[in-house]
Amino acid sequence: MKRKFLSILSGIVVLLVTYYISNLIINKETESYNNNTIITHSVRTIEIENSSNPISVKVNGRLSSKYKLNLFSEVQGTLNDNYKKFKVGQSYKKGEAIIRINSKEFLATVKQNRSQLQNMIASVLPDIKLDFKKNYKNWELYFKSFDVEKNTKTLPKSLSDKEKFYLVGKGLMAQYFKIKNLEERLSKYTISAPYDGTLIEAYSTEGSLILTGQKLGTYINTNVFELEVAVPSKYGNQLEIGKEVLFTSTFNTKHTGKIIRVNKSIDNNSQSIRLFVEFKSENLKDGMYSEVYIPLGNIDDSFSLSRSLLINDSFIYYIKDNMTIGIFNVNPIFYDDETVIVKGLENGMNILKTYIPGVYDGMKVKIVN
Repeated sequence: MKRKFLSILSGIVVLLVTYYISNLIINKETESYNNNTIITHSVRTIEIENSSNPISVKVNGRLSSKYKLNLFSEVQGTLNDNYKKFKVGQSYKKGEAIIRINSKEFLATVKQNRSQLQNMIASVLPDIKLDFKKNYKNWELYFKSFDVEKNTKTLPKSLSDKEKFYLVGKGLMAQYFKIKNLEERLSKYTISAPYDGTLIEAYSTEGSLILTGQKLGTYINTNVFELEVAVPSKYGNQLEIGKEVLFTSTFNTKHTGKIIRVNKSIDNNSQSIRLFVEFKSENLKDGMYSEVYIPLGNIDDSFSLSRSLLINDSFIYYIKDNMTIGIFNVNPIFYDDETVIVKGLENGMNILKTYIPGVYDGMKVKIVN
């Protein structure tokens, strides 16, 4: 019985000792925690230095060749073979023939009328020699140099009204202008390249019949391009002709253009203003998708920061002199996709470089730039 009592007593003592030691450990940890409740967070900062910040608006559109020519036939005939095939992608130099339409029949008519004029001049030369001696030499030289295979030269100028009336009465002037009209029409049987470029559409092939007014294809200049974009009307007063515009193409090449035209009216539906930018480069393509930044000027005495640092569109976190977080009121001036330009910050201030989850006013920090 005595042994049983001693065992129970020993157990109670062990429990009491264990309880006492546990309390000592818990109290020590609590005391340690209470002495270190102020936790210092390491942060990276940006030192404010206000300056003049450029602003721009991002817009997009598609490049179009500035010089685009739709080819139509003004005459009728069959399409002749050319030393360059009339095919999409074919390039031509300025002055090269793009299209040649068979003109043999019409050329014969032109030569016939030239020959008639030549005969008429021959018939009046004796009268000119007698009545208009001062101008006879000019008419003689003109007659001798006359060639029915070449375009008709301008008739010698009359030296008196009497001579002029005589030539008109003989029908020389009427015949001359008839020939010039035929020669002008003859020139339409050949369509030449007005500038270096490429054929991007072709609707006829060699040997096919061409009708008057028929569209034959589309020809473009491949060096000069124009980009039409729509800019929000609120920036209308900041758009300036001649301003440079930077464009990065889908080929990852950079090109500089300039604003050449600004529409003076505002689109009723989109409330935007149409703007035209010109680019000069052989590396660009007609129809290429383009995303450009249109310059709108500069904002003086301002600072550009990440939009993620702006709180409720009006505040930012900064570091006070006592190394705690504070909240500062700023004035946002301009937004883009990633940044915001603000005014109101003081030079020398340190603001958070990146947003910290759980940040609060008065939080103790340490700068670790």
